[in-house]
Amino acid sequence: MAEITFCGAADTVTGSKHLLASNGKNVLLDCGLFQGIREIEALNYRPLPIKAGALDAIVITHGHVDHVGFLPKVVKDGFSGPIYCTPPTAAVIDIVLEDAAKLQVHHERRGFHVERHDTPPGLYDAGDVARTLQHLVKVDPGKPFDVAGISAIFRNAGHIIGSSFLEMQVEGKRLTFSGDLGRYGRPLLYDPATPGACDVVICESTYGDRIHPPEPQAELAAALHDGIARKGIIVIPAFAVERTQDMLYAIGCLQRTDATIAAAPVHLDSPMAIKVDAVFEAFPDAFRHPPGAPPHDFGCRNLRVHNTPDESKELNHLEGPAIIISSSGMINGGRVLYHLHRLLPDPSSTVVLVGYQSTGTLGRILAGGAPSVRMMGDTVPVRAKIVSIGGFSAHADQNELMQWLGQIGGKPRMYAVHGDPASATALVGLVKQKLGFDANVAHRGETVAF
Repeated sequence: MAEITFCGAADTVTGSKHLLASNGKNVLLDCGLFQGIREIEALNYRPLPIKAGALDAIVITHGHVDHVGFLPKVVKDGFSGPIYCTPPTAAVIDIVLEDAAKLQVHHERRGFHVERHDTPPGLYDAGDVARTLQHLVKVDPGKPFDVAGISAIFRNAGHIIGSSFLEMQVEGKRLTFSGDLGRYGRPLLYDPATPGACDVVICESTYGDRIHPPEPQAELAAALHDGIARKGIIVIPAFAVERTQDMLYAIGCLQRTDATIAAAPVHLDSPMAIKVDAVFEAFPDAFRHPPGAPPHDFGCRNLRVHNTPDESKELNHLEGPAIIISSSGMINGGRVLYHLHRLLPDPSSTVVLVGYQSTGTLGRILAGGAPSVRMMGDTVPVRAKIVSIGGFSAHADQNELMQWLGQIGGKPRMYAVHGDPASATALVGLVKQKLGFDANVAHRGETVAF
């Protein structure tokens, strides 16, 4: 009998890690970092249920840091097996882990509203990342492959470039792991593939209790018009992987029909996002090509890219109206912190939040209407206008999760992961009611047999 132990992304969103034990073999499904408040990040320093050297293989669904950021730690601790992923995911992993190593080495925790005087040591360094990349084994989606004697296959998940959900044959049972599921009908990414029949499904539930707004373009246009009218700087904190590319495309669409938005210069200040743009160029078959939009700018005109630190510092003297897109998306690190440190006290400025804001992050605090925030050693008053737009999320909402789950043949047992307790519980209740699955909320440290 096979077993799954939920090691992460259970009772919380981040830290995706699920240990599959079968016929004496141990396979880790995803290997991500916990992110968020101090208590959640502290989970990164707790040991896995087994020693890293006892793992036979790791399978990665996609390249976000909460799914891959723990890989160098397990390699450092003795893991020596293969790490399976799709070719675009391998390229994203290279970029993401390079950035994660810098954060670990420098102990950067600048995105929080409190100062930390007890920062733990970094989990790994650039050398551990280099050794990790040597373990990557690239497998094309739709091509069966062997994982420690278990037959597996990647299917397109539509979340970010290269993202997949995983289907496995385990001791005569069929196991499906959703990874992170994307949206239907998005302009850049293909729809999630149809899942096959299975006996057990481990499904993300990030937005298991919510429905995304239907038309984010109109909200974005309104926010940009308002910011431009006040002649201020509009800052869009955006995840370097996928969200930045979505925003460039969205702004490009508005520019083609709106002279006011077209006249505002757009500045991309994220070396990591610039590298991800190159991944799109390297894998043109992995995404939809917007008509007339070159891959490097996704149709966004009047665009200037800031790569080096000196180029980023030039923005300190930028006058509005103008748009800055910079990472990180939850404002828990990266160059966006410097821009907001300068611009939050300015009532002519606008901050447009276009992604999920995890508990404890500066993005969540700003979205909650805080009158001031603690950042970079200072108490910074918030006089800028804060706008939250939910429709650009790369995660499936409740309806889309139900659409994907409803395509699974049979009545599998389901475990909801990668969600706050409220969202996981809501999804489980709906799945029981509408689909008749034996649905359960997964809990960190819990082991289930199948």
